[in-house]
Amino acid sequence: MSFEAITVKKQHATIAVPLDTILYMEKHSRQITIYVTDGKDICFYGKYDSVMPMLDERFAHPHKSYVINMQHIYRLGRQEAVMVSGHKIEMGGRSFGRLKRAYDEYIRENIRNRLGT
Repeated sequence: MSFEAITVKKQHATIAVPLDTILYMEKHSRQITIYVTDGKDICFYGKYDSVMPMLDERFAHPHKSYVINMQHIYRLGRQEAVMVSGHKIEMGGRSFGRLKRAYDEYIRENIRNRLGT
């Protein structure tokens, strides 16, 4: 099943967030913040377990606090991901290694798909 958006409940409203607009998500305790391209970030209470099934291959979960949309990575630096928005996501060596491997695979797949191989 393919989703074009995730839905989250915030107070008494349900919000649809298009996948293309998600830069990354960050979790603190029980609160998740979705950082989006228009700058109107969305905070809600929940667990990644309820969100992850709605995400596709663009998203990596390298660290317990972060889910990153790899299509919005501008640069992978020294143990940090710099997003096209300018946000910097810092993480330890193991988490960064997981992100780098996922990003390398994501890039290879996109190149293969564009070349039709």
